[in-house]
Amino acid sequence: MDRREIHKRLTEDLEKARAQSKAASDAFNEVLKETPSGLPHPDGTQRIRNASVEKCAAYSRLMRAMARMDSFIIAGAIPDDLKENQ
Repeated sequence: MDRREIHKRLTEDLEKARAQSKAASDAFNEVLKETPSGLPHPDGTQRIRNASVEKCAAYSRLMRAMARMDSFIIAGAIPDDLKENQ
């Protein structure tokens, strides 16, 4: 895999992570909107917790994708999982 292909792959991963993060954030906000009084019913609390966990996980994936791209662009570091495909 040449540097152009690695950059393309990292860009695709970053865009996918951005989309997932936005979707998780939107889903979390929707769950919160469903509890206008601020007091969710018993299953609502679990839904909020689940949406929050997914939002945090998606954000972590986004930060990881950004760090991989930054390392590649700034330092020329090729992620280990992409080195194997060279």
